[in-house]
Order: sequence, then structure tokens, then C-alpha cells
Amino acid sequence: MRGPWRVNIEAYDRLLSLPGPGWAWEFKRRDPALKAARRRTGAVRPAVAKRADGSTICRLNQRCHVAEGFGLHFIPDPALSAFEAALFWLPDVMRASFDAVAEPWAAAPKRGPYLSWTELPGEKFFLISPGRRDKLVIRFPFYAAQFALDANGAPVPQSACFSLMLRANHLAAENLRHLEEFGRICGGLPARRKPPRGAAPERLRDALVALDGELAGVPRRRIAEAIFGAAQVCGGWDDGDESYKKRAKRLVEKGLELMRGGYRRLL
Repeated sequence: MRGPWRVNIEAYDRLLSLPGPGWAWEFKRRDPALKAARRRTGAVRPAVAKRADGSTICRLNQRCHVAEGFGLHFIPDPALSAFEAALFWLPDVMRASFDAVAEPWAAAPKRGPYLSWTELPGEKFFLISPGRRDKLVIRFPFYAAQFALDANGAPVPQSACFSLMLRANHLAAENLRHLEEFGRICGGLPARRKPPRGAAPERLRDALVALDGELAGVPRRRIAEAIFGAAQVCGGWDDGDESYKKRAKRLVEKGLELMRGGYRRLL
């Protein structure tokens, strides 16, 4: 590879606020297999529209079985970052996934406080597709939740409010933690950063830099210099088990593993 390999560290640092599903997309969108699959899906693209309330609606005219093989309802443009793409993962691969009943305002329970979905903080994305329930994704810094909606006579997303339905699978400790976090965010509190083991944002950022370097054919030493700094690498490139040579190798391997299938652990 000729010429210097330039890394925009600020662009990578911006990713540190992503929730797990955003990180999963950042790794998977770099996969040549996903890019080839999107080309094969042809016309299976959602019609995307922005509503006056700020929400985004995606409408599919058919299911995309190729995308479902990757755990997605459809394959967004891989050129779009996790900040730009509308991401709808299949409920069976997403931990922070809940059921909800959408209700018109007039039919909402009169007892106790409740919120219209428009009052909830975060970006809202709706998916309407044949053969599957409608979806609502609410995305915050460091957290994202996805709801499978039963319209119950209320047109989605015009319905004014929704109530959660907890099923047996929601009672698992991990799902209860996500539910608690969702309630925390609805109460105006910031998300707690509790990434899965080995998935700290800084570690994922470094693995993504290493992955991009590997896919670009950059020598491992230059990858290490981009991540750790040229001066540090010069003083300890090949010196023991914690040498920068071995650290770069581990980061490249981690990036490749996350791109190929490990991204599902981030959901």
C-alpha cells in the first residue's frame, strides 16, 4: 500500500456514544459478505419518510430473507454510519427488545400517569412491513430499545401512547436490566454504561480502527501506530507478551471476529 494511512481519530471517538446495536452495525457494515448480500436483495428497500413529529418511518413491501440471515429486517446502505442508518434488528437477536400495545389517546387508561410515545426522549424509528409486527426503535446515547407493536385498532405511528407487555422471556435478569434502564431514561436520567464483558467503547473503537486497517491492507505496525502512537510503538514493538505487535494482532482478530459474527453479542 502506497502513501501514508491516515486515521481520523475524532471520527472514531464520535462512536464512543453508540449503544450496542450501533456498534454491531459499525462492525457488520464493513463486511464484504453483507455488502454483496445488499446488492443481491435488489428491490427490497424500505421507503423512508420523515414525519413532522421528528420520527422516521420505514415501509417494506416484502420481507427480506437475505437480511434476516444477518439478524436484520432489511440491510441499510453500508455507507451509512450508525448515526445515519435506520437499524431494525430481529427481536430474537436483540436483548433490549420488548412487546408493546399501541393505543389511541381516547382509549388510554385513565388511572395513573402515562406518556405519549412522542414525549419519550431519543430518536424514534418505525418499521412497517408485511408478515411481521410493526416496530418502534428508540435510540439514545449509549442505549437503544426496540418494541414490537400490536396496533390494537390504533394506527401506528399515529397512536398516541403504548403500554408494555412483559412476557416470560422478559423476566430474565438481563432483560429486566434493560427495562430498568429504559425507565431510567424515560425519567430523564442518563444511561448507565454497562457494556458486555470485553465490549468497552474504547476497546471497540480500537478494534474498529484495526479492522479498517486490516481491510485496507495496512501493515500491522502502522495499525499499531495509529492506535497507540508512533513513539510508543517504536519503543516496544516486539518486546514480550504485551508488545504492540501482539496487541495489534489481537485487535485485528477481535475486529474480524466482530465483523463476521460476534456483532450479535453487542445487541
